[in-house]
Amino acid sequence: MERTPEEQRRRRVGIILVAAALALFVAQMVALAFGSLEISGLIFLVFVAGWFVLRSRQRRAGL
Repeated sequence: MERTPEEQRRRRVGIILVAAALALFVAQMVALAFGSLEISGLIFLVFVAGWFVLRSRQRRAGL
């Protein structure tokens, strides 16, 4: 079944977001392992800000 261009774009964006979240998670675990609480805290703030941005986009799109 052929996907529409909009579905293809959403799939690509979803894959990129999952990969970014995994990369940030690994970076946060490494920062915690090395005892760098500042970097770990900044990464946590990026997660929280990203969550609010994605939530806002979903509400605007009516999903």
